[in-house]
Amino acid sequence: MAEPKEQEEREHSHGINVADVVRMMVLGWSATLLTVSYLNIIPGMKMDSTFVASLLTGAMAGFGIERKAPGQKKKEGPTVNQEQAKPKA
Repeated sequence: MAEPKEQEEREHSHGINVADVVRMMVLGWSATLLTVSYLNIIPGMKMDSTFVASLLTGAMAGFGIERKAPGQKKKEGPTVNQEQAKPKA
């Protein structure tokens, strides 16, 4: 059986996968719809943009892109104390 680290490296070594392609398509589709809606390119097009905006936000978060409010510091990931992480013998 393959080590978990080796299996993870093998999964990431193939480049682009289907999930990334689908996320990119959702990102492009939602950004296009919001742009068309806000610029009123198609007259008479009425839609509630909150659903599309939530899809755009979710797709962006999937790629690690987050909105930062003015004055907000960058989020830092959780830290692990090495003494607590060591198993006791």
